[in-house]
Amino acid sequence: MRRWEKAGKITAIRTPAGHRRYDINLVDRQNSSNSREKYLVNEETIQKIAKGICQYHQNLTKQKLSQYPANLQLAVDKLVVNCLLATIPPLQGVPDFFNRWAQRALQDWDLDINCPEDWHSKSLIEEQRPSNFCVETAEDYLEEYGNFQRKVVETLRLKSFRDRNLYTKFRQYIIENPVITKSELDTTAVIDFPSLKELMQDCYEPAPESYKKDGKFYCCGHCGGLMYLKSNGDLQCENRHCLQYKKRLIPFDADNSDSVMWLKQDLRYFMHRPGKPEVRLFNKLKKLDLKEVILFPNLDTYDLHLVFPDDTFWAVDLKFWESAYNLAKKVDKPIPRWKEQPYKECFFVFPDEIKHYGNEYIQEFRSYCTVPLKKSQVMFEGAFMQKVKIKLSKK
Repeated sequence: MRRWEKAGKITAIRTPAGHRRYDINLVDRQNSSNSREKYLVNEETIQKIAKGICQYHQNLTKQKLSQYPANLQLAVDKLVVNCLLATIPPLQGVPDFFNRWAQRALQDWDLDINCPEDWHSKSLIEEQRPSNFCVETAEDYLEEYGNFQRKVVETLRLKSFRDRNLYTKFRQYIIENPVITKSELDTTAVIDFPSLKELMQDCYEPAPESYKKDGKFYCCGHCGGLMYLKSNGDLQCENRHCLQYKKRLIPFDADNSDSVMWLKQDLRYFMHRPGKPEVRLFNKLKKLDLKEVILFPNLDTYDLHLVFPDDTFWAVDLKFWESAYNLAKKVDKPIPRWKEQPYKECFFVFPDEIKHYGNEYIQEFRSYCTVPLKKSQVMFEGAFMQKVKIKLSKK
């Protein structure tokens, strides 16, 4: 009870002799609250489920029929036990979880959840696939392909140490070519990236035949990614935020004798997905009267380096995450400085694809981020462009 009092959960009345006296009703309520907490779905359980869903979907995509991943099975078993303890109808295993819970927002699960506020409205599965939220929630826990993107970046930095422009050229090519034919990939790897040929080829894998509609692949008109077939036969981009732009689908033309390749999963999510708005912002900034704009400066110290006519330097890190909480956990130190051109100001910028999340997203990020950030350092893409134009107008 003293621990509860110290935590502010109950209060004590002191007798003249200095002894503590507690209200029995408050103690009973706190005891009941602690019992209920045992049945909450916590953050760790959701992360394990997310990892299992991603691993299972990857196996299905590669046409590897296998049992459910152990971490997914164990996490669902825990949900079953919690259902029984809470005296609510239990899940009947992983298939029942997929059908009844995984496609619903976490806040609509039959068990109460104890997790970050901005997780409550998210679901783990959309259209029989891991949601964007599911992928980024699982990212820290993935072993088979969650670390592949980091290995690519590490290898690329090592190989590009003597030619830093090669790093930017390679990254930009990956971003702008999420889908490619095998012959074009092999030709590009040999001619344009001879020192990175194996790395370039290792970034891609055969596109799944199940993504074809009427025998043809289609790409998203907004991000260029490969479209997949929904259960109703319609095509949809993996990045659900592209839907709002309503752009025309692009048929991907390939010779029947050639194979169609696409980026591996974590490269699609953690390199191509944020890379599109990074390159877009880079191209928009180049049209302004800036002295220089550098993409991925100094082997990707941050995303964009701006040089103003007065030789003021700004640094930009663009972040494209579904959950502001997940992002805040990843940002554990300030944007590093480029020693050759140390910035005067630095900014975290979110792409306009998620600007409908509004100020709540920005506030959530700032409140959970362990790095102290001023309000003026965090904004959406359009607001940042306006900030740059205002500074240029004052020259």
